[in-house]
Order: sequence, then C-alpha cells, then structure tokens
Amino acid sequence: MRACVVGAGPGGIATAKVLLENGFDVTVFDKYQQVGGVWSAEGCYDGLANQSARRIFEFADLPNRLHFAGAVETQRYLASYAETFGVRDRVRPGTEVVSVRPVEGPGRMGACGWTVGFRPAGDGAADAHRETFDCVVVASGAHHHVRMPELPGRELFRGTVLHSNEVRAGAFKGQRVVVVGGGKSALDLVTRAAREAASATLVQRKVNWMIPERYLLGLVGYKWILFTRLGEALLPRYHDPACVPPVDRIDERVKRALWWLITHDTLLSTGLYRLPKHLRPAHALPFHLAHAGVMPRGYVRAVRRGLIAPRVSAVEAYTDKGLRLATGEEVAADVVVFATGHHKTFPFLDPNVRVHDADGRLRLYRGIVPPGADRLGFVGFRQVFNNIMGMELTAHWLTGHFLERLLTAPGEQEMEEATDARLAWQEQVLPGSGGYDFGPYDIHCADELLHDMGLPSRRAGNLLAEYLLPGGVAHRYAGLSRARAEC
Repeated sequence: MRACVVGAGPGGIATAKVLLENGFDVTVFDKYQQVGGVWSAEGCYDGLANQSARRIFEFADLPNRLHFAGAVETQRYLASYAETFGVRDRVRPGTEVVSVRPVEGPGRMGACGWTVGFRPAGDGAADAHRETFDCVVVASGAHHHVRMPELPGRELFRGTVLHSNEVRAGAFKGQRVVVVGGGKSALDLVTRAAREAASATLVQRKVNWMIPERYLLGLVGYKWILFTRLGEALLPRYHDPACVPPVDRIDERVKRALWWLITHDTLLSTGLYRLPKHLRPAHALPFHLAHAGVMPRGYVRAVRRGLIAPRVSAVEAYTDKGLRLATGEEVAADVVVFATGHHKTFPFLDPNVRVHDADGRLRLYRGIVPPGADRLGFVGFRQVFNNIMGMELTAHWLTGHFLERLLTAPGEQEMEEATDARLAWQEQVLPGSGGYDFGPYDIHCADELLHDMGLPSRRAGNLLAEYLLPGGVAHRYAGLSRARAEC
C-alpha cells in the first residue's frame, strides 16, 4: 500500500520507519528543510534543550546516550535515525500539505483512499499538486498552532508581543521581559530572561508542579521513581481494565501516604520549599502531574535572588506600558511572551472527518484513529511523559491497524463508546488534558497497545526488574516489527 506521512518530526520518521519495515511504499511530506524537526543552531532559541534524562529520548532500535541534550545534539540524533532506517530518502522537505480528502469508494465514510494536496512551503499562490494514497498518517506535531489570548488594549502597547514558539536568540537582551504562563516553557523562558534581560517577570494563574531531575534529595534520577510499574501503580486506576495489574490495587491509604512522601520530596528536590507558600502548588501530588515538566536549572535561585519577579494572577489587559493584571497591578514590559500552549488543529484535513468533540477535545480511538475514518491515523497525539516512546509504539499499533492484524478490531460504534469512556476518565483524572495527554501513564499506555497487537506487556526477565526498573523507556520495546510478524 501507498502511505503518506504528514510531518518529518520524531513521530513522522518513526512511523515511516515502521511502515517501510512492513512493506509500505512511504512518502513523507514536511514543510521544513531539516529531517527530524525544525531545530538548528541558528533557528532555535538560544539554550533550548529537551527535558529527557539518559536513555529516555531515544527510539527502541537506535540507542543513544543523550542526557538533557541541547537542540543541535537532539536534531543530529533524529537525522541519524532517519538516515539509518532509510527514511531520509522518502522525505520531500519544504513541502506543505494543504488538503487531505477521502476518495469515494467502498470503504468507511465511502472512502477507498485519500487524495493529498501539497505545494512548496510558504508559496500560498502556487497551485497544489495532488497524489492519491491508500492510507494517511498525520504526524504534524501538537505544538504548531499557537494559542494567544485576546486581551483588550493591544493597540496601546508599543512593545513586542511573541508566543513562546517565536522567541529566538537575543530577543531578551537588555529588555524588560514579561512571560505569561505556568508550564515548562514559561519557566524555561523566564529563567533565560533572568540571565540576559533588564528585568524578568513571570505571570501565572496558578503554580504548576515541576519535577526534579533527581529525587531523594538529589540521589536518584526521576525515571527511577516515575517511569516504573511500581511508581505508576500509585496513580489513579487506568481506564482500561485489561491494563490494571494486581499491583495497581494497592490500598488507597497506602497510596496517599506514599504520595505525601513524594510530594514533600518533590518540594525539597526542586527547591520549591525555599519559595514563599503562594509560589508553591496548592494541591498535593499526583494532582495535575500530567502538566508537570522538569524544573529548569536556576529558576528557584533566580526567584530567591530577585532576578525573577513572580506574580500569581490572570492577565486582564494591555496598557501603554505593559500588562494590567486581575489584581489591579500594572507590570511594565518591552517584550511580552505568551507561553500559553497550542491548539490541536489540522487545517488541511477534510472537515467531514470528525477529530474533535463539542468541547474541543481530540476524539480519537486509542488516541490514534478517528472512529469511522478508514486508513487514517494520528501519531504524536497520545501524549505521555516519554512521548518519543509513545510515538514509536503508536506507529506499530497503527501499522497493524492498517494491515488489519490487530487482535482487537472493534466496529465504529464500539470505538465511539470506548472513546467516550476514556475521555470521561481523562476529564476526571487528568483535567485539562484535551483528550490527548495521558501524562504519567507511560507503561499503562504501552501495555494497552501491546495487548491490542497480541504482544506480551512484560518486558523484563524477572518480576523484580519488571516492577522496579524503569519500564517507560524505548529500548525495552526493541524489535517490535519482528515480534509482530512472528506473532
């Protein structure tokens, strides 16, 4: 079958590799020139780095030793992966997909394939070329369509307004910088501003949890706590009963006691305990753990030294000098950066393909396929802490789905009901997840996909290793294409 992959980032190249291993004729469209992502020494914000410890940011079949790697090293690894597995030759760089439409026929939705329209990136006047494919994978990334709040008074402010996506090297030098947001990107940016700007202010509606690089007062890396089966067993029970082992049924009183210890260790190990109480999260873990990133080095120190002025408030409006907060305070700024997230939208997709529900949440079965759409799937929108592993497992599941080789093959109605149940669970356990963020449930999410593929979920040689060693890491899932074929 001919397969089209939209996007040559981590999800796109992993999907292309798995499809090629299974005999697909693959074409990858990407509007950027660099295979693997948009990072480059010139194009990225100075100091950009991923938040993955050693053996976390890697694909199963190409190990690496990256440890909280910078943008250049990360890009180099992704490009090497594409080269090693023959993906680079399948990529058409600098090509933007502008439409994905079903071809009329006997399949679901009356489609027997998909017509993909594309043209040179940035050339909106060019006529679109079209090719037909048997299946389409959308791996266009979850962080492209920026979410910017519409605040009154924009015409009054004469300074610069950016989204976090738009920040580049030198943007803060000598400026009064205000960063709006409470997530990982916001803290990264304001910590950077504290080093090079004239002043740095962080405005956040609430204080989110950040996890330390190392737990137990700096002795143990976070993956040994959060990426193990025992660690995940402390979370609220997973929505799929087939993925709830006996260890998940630990008494709730024991769970609360252990989370009390983890909460206080997190406060100590991140340094948050050294900040005033209003600058710490209001709720104990695991509340909103899904929204946590790794604490930026230097953030707490900069706050304590007065280099970062944190404010806990909503933003009400622009003024001629900066921003007015809901508290009534005015904050002066030359540069305002909104680290306020992204919309998960797909403007090229046929509007008759239902991808979102009435509340704007992504509505995909298993977080991968829209119920009722034939041979269309999404990679990178079943997000977990170790998302690169989640993308790779999604690629294997989706390939099996295209080839009709999954053990479970629910009909459209069953998919709808399962998706409804999962979204209700997410809203309760992971509020604000948008239907795509599974947060800390790395191993449970992996078990679910392996179960569908008929593969064993146990990935270690003995029970002790299975429950105590990091299981949410990619190298435990090496050789899945071969294992699926043998199965």
